[in-house]
Amino acid sequence: MKMETFMNVSRDSDQTGDVRVSVVIPTYCSGPRLDEALASVDAQTLPAEQIEVLLADDGSPDGTPERVTELARSRPRTRAILLEHSGWPSRPRNAGLEAAAGDYVVFMDHDDELYPGGLEAAVAMADRTGADVVTAKESRTDQPKWALEVFTQNFDDASERDDDIHSLRPTNPHKLFRRSFLLEHGVRFPEGQRVMWEDVFFSIDLAAAGARTAILADVPFYHWVRHGTTASSTYTQDLAEWWRWLGAILEAVDERLERGSKDHDLMLWHQYRNRMITGVGERLLRLPDSERPSVLARVAEMFTRVDPSMDERLPRHLAARAALARAGEWDLLLDLLAVDGGLVGTAEVTDVRWDADGQLVVSFTTTWTTDAGGLALRQEGDRVLRVLPEHLAGRVPAELLDVTDDLAAATTTLAVRSRDDAVTWEVPTEQRVEVTGEDGELVVRLRGKARIDPATAALGRPLAAGVWDLSARAELFGVLNHRPLRTAAPPRVALVDGESRVAYKNDSKGLTIDLGQTKRTVLGSAKVRPSAATTEHRRFGADGYRLPLPSVSVHGRTRIEGGVVLQPVDPQPATLVADGDGARIEGDLDAPPGEYRIIGNFGGRDVELDTVVRVDRGGRLTFTEPRPR
Repeated sequence: MKMETFMNVSRDSDQTGDVRVSVVIPTYCSGPRLDEALASVDAQTLPAEQIEVLLADDGSPDGTPERVTELARSRPRTRAILLEHSGWPSRPRNAGLEAAAGDYVVFMDHDDELYPGGLEAAVAMADRTGADVVTAKESRTDQPKWALEVFTQNFDDASERDDDIHSLRPTNPHKLFRRSFLLEHGVRFPEGQRVMWEDVFFSIDLAAAGARTAILADVPFYHWVRHGTTASSTYTQDLAEWWRWLGAILEAVDERLERGSKDHDLMLWHQYRNRMITGVGERLLRLPDSERPSVLARVAEMFTRVDPSMDERLPRHLAARAALARAGEWDLLLDLLAVDGGLVGTAEVTDVRWDADGQLVVSFTTTWTTDAGGLALRQEGDRVLRVLPEHLAGRVPAELLDVTDDLAAATTTLAVRSRDDAVTWEVPTEQRVEVTGEDGELVVRLRGKARIDPATAALGRPLAAGVWDLSARAELFGVLNHRPLRTAAPPRVALVDGESRVAYKNDSKGLTIDLGQTKRTVLGSAKVRPSAATTEHRRFGADGYRLPLPSVSVHGRTRIEGGVVLQPVDPQPATLVADGDGARIEGDLDAPPGEYRIIGNFGGRDVELDTVVRVDRGGRLTFTEPRPR
């Protein structure tokens, strides 16, 4: 039998006494993404001598054990742990925890990344607050909406939240943990060949042990990189297994957390709202006949564990599903799901502009549709009721057909997402819901307006230079979708205190902001007006000129050095200027008499301007629009 091996390659520089953070990375048949994970550790702003890496291999059958052993030999402050194959990341994480030397421990998957300032900010918060856990801002490659409702602001003490979000959400291990707390209270990941949601059980044990939690929302910490199939992505392949493990989670919540406590209520609510109710979907009800009775019996039994009073917290759209599930009306539930199918909110820009303060003001409208078209609603006095097929309307409790309050609670919040690293930030959004009668039907629209200040949009911090895609997080009847914000508007350009900002329609017809001319340049997005150009004739030397960019919004003063080319004359220096007189290109032109088309470059790329300059024999300049070719 393969023996458990602990590789510790010592160097004089590898002293563990000053280690603040131990990064534990389970490995199993790890590919090239492991190198990127380690590179993200090496890029941390926390001093390198304060970080150690423990690579815990779970008995990989390929060359990964040799690879991590070599990494331990070649990298400073890196150790390797070679284990017998357990079949799940729990054992490697636990082994890493037990071998760790840091004050804090971070559990990192072998294909994920840490954001550069994440460890430093999380350690500082834990040191200052005494927190046992720091739930720090996380992003996912495949879900712009991921955990945005969690990371709304920093909390030194997450128990002070006044919403329905448990302080340990998202209940995954991508956090900073105080190592001594885990060891003292025996908090470990449950081990086994296949333990679904092992991180949820870990979180329940943390709560049961009384872990003090802080929330770090304004500094990106962890990038959950999703690509291809992972162990967790196989969870829904076997629904009988899925419901069996969900039942085990409910049992753990009831057994380990004090009933009536805030921890118990919020943890149970999260599992009920986001797993049980979501899990009662069409796929469950279309199980093969041979599997359906046993699985539905399990589902029915689980609904008996959750007090019906919890349904009162559900939007009525979802409460109707819960009512039919509790009654065992599975065929009716299937019919209801067909009626509800494809509910989605789509947000489209109605106006976009840069204001005098350099903020992007985006007005938009969200409309909701289903697979059948519009929403089936009717007005009754001042109330709005759902219209269901007769056989359903008579079986769904009458009070659950009144969706007036749910319509009023509909929301759409805009967010910006970095193309470079997938970090997403919600932005303040004003909104109002309208229900109007059109062509004999009730139509639901949400009209909203968001102001995006790149200097403060990252929860008070500036957005990094680069490309940021706008999206809309729309929710109605408890159904949430997060989609690109569609636009048909032309580009809008601003020069703000030395920086360029371009809002434009991307190739997918979504709205995007370019900060710093990363993809879209000022000259490629804003037209010059040659008819308004001014020139200064000089008896000696080149003539000066000012070529206006009237559509560019200006805040403060900006000077961007660049140049222009009068084909085929050599490049000549020029400056992109913005101040109280507006935006313009300024410079001197020295060229032989003739007519020239102009190319400008103020962002690293040549852009042909819709402008021709004529130079007469005296060197005087005249700017005009080019003649049609």
